[in-house]
Amino acid sequence: MIIRRLQFQSTRAFTLVEIMVALSVAVVVGLAVFTILNTAMFMAARNLSVNLTNNSERKSLDRIEEVLQQANTMPTLITTTGAAATSPAAGVTFDYYLGGPYVLNVTGSTIPSSTTVLTIVRSTNVVSSAPLPNPGDVLMINGAPSTIRARISSVVAGAPNAAAQQTLTVTLANQLGAAVPIPTTGVLTAYLVRMVAFIVMPGGNGNELHYYGSYETVSSLTNPTQYVLLTDQVGLLTGAATPFSLVQIQSASFVGLSFQVRSNQFDQRLSRKQADQFNTFSRVDVYIRPKINPL
Repeated sequence: MIIRRLQFQSTRAFTLVEIMVALSVAVVVGLAVFTILNTAMFMAARNLSVNLTNNSERKSLDRIEEVLQQANTMPTLITTTGAAATSPAAGVTFDYYLGGPYVLNVTGSTIPSSTTVLTIVRSTNVVSSAPLPNPGDVLMINGAPSTIRARISSVVAGAPNAAAQQTLTVTLANQLGAAVPIPTTGVLTAYLVRMVAFIVMPGGNGNELHYYGSYETVSSLTNPTQYVLLTDQVGLLTGAATPFSLVQIQSASFVGLSFQVRSNQFDQRLSRKQADQFNTFSRVDVYIRPKINPL
C-alpha cells in the first residue's frame, strides 16, 4: 500500500487587525494630501485675486492720472447724478486739453452772438499740427469769456494748401451766446478741449468706476454706450463710493483720490475660508496735479 501525503499550501489572508491598520494609514495619508491640496488651492486663489486687484487698481490710476494731467480747467466735484458736490465726492469733471492753436477766419470787429458756423485754419505741419476737431469737441476762443463754449456738432475739412494749412468749417451745436471782439491785430486764435468726467457709480454687485470721454454730450450716466468701464471692483467700505476731493497745498490745487479696490474674483471661495474683508483689498491715497495747476 502506498500512502501519499498531500501537502496543502497555506491560504491564510490578512487579519482584520491588519486591514484596519492599513485603512487607518491610508485615511491619514489621504487626509494629509487633501489638506495640502486644499491649502494650495486656497492660496493660489487668494494670490490670483490679489494680483487682479493690483492690476485693476494700477490701470485705473494710470488712466485717471493721464487724463487729469491734461486738465485745462480746474476740476469740479460732482455726484452720481452730475450735480455739484463737495469733498469727498463720487466724481470729478473738467475740460481735457486736446490741442491748438487754430486761427479764426473772421471779418469785421466782432463775431456776432448768433453765430453758429465758424471757419478756422489749422497747421498740418507734422511738427506743429493741431488735431482735427470731432463732434462734441469744444472750441475755446482766446480772449473771449470762458462761458463761451463753442461746442462742435459737425466738421467739414478742406484740402491742405501748399503752406501746410487746412481750412475747416465747423458747425456749432448752439449759438455762441455772446459777441466776441476781434483784437486790433486782426488775428483771433482758439484751442480745442473736451469735457470729460470720472464717476464711481453703483453697478453689478458693488461700485464701478466710469470714464465719460464726452461728458457734455452724455444724455444718461447709466448708458453703457456713453462711458468706458475702467473697473467694476471698487470697494464697498466706507468712503469707497466717494473717492474724489479737492485739496489745496500752499497756493496750488490738486485732486485728491482715495481709491479702494477689492477683487470680485473667487470671492465666494475665499469668503468660506477667510472672513477678513481685507484679504484682497487695496487702497491708494494720491494727489494728482491738473495741467491748469499754477505750479
